[in-house]
Amino acid sequence: MVSILIIGHGHFATGALSATRLVAGAPSNVYALDFPEGMSADELKQQMQQLMSSIETPEILVMADLAGGTPFRTAVELKMMLTDKQIRVMAGANMPALVEAAFSSDSMDLVELTEDAVQTGVEGFVDWDAQSEEESEPEFEDGL
Repeated sequence: MVSILIIGHGHFATGALSATRLVAGAPSNVYALDFPEGMSADELKQQMQQLMSSIETPEILVMADLAGGTPFRTAVELKMMLTDKQIRVMAGANMPALVEAAFSSDSMDLVELTEDAVQTGVEGFVDWDAQSEEESEPEFEDGL
């Protein structure tokens, strides 16, 4: 099983985890770490390192809100330091990617899960108005 760590600015991570739990239940392998206003980058690094070290699974997918931001850069730095773990870091986390990762984390390895989450996240962006006028009904799966 791959563990998932959601990170981001403000309360993005805990908010995203709360929303994911509404859709996917309460997966025990999904964690969240916020970077609220007033927290230093050093405090974030210390908390993230403690959390990553405490996760029992050897594989961790880190899903950050924004590429290049402090949470993302900190995760990349810790990936290099924590050599006892296999860590992948992705950015641009959104609900489709989070839910897909939560549902698939026990059936895919870290590389597959990362690729699947990224692809699902990209496919999750929909501009309803840009869709073909030929479509009379939206192609939605049953509601979540």
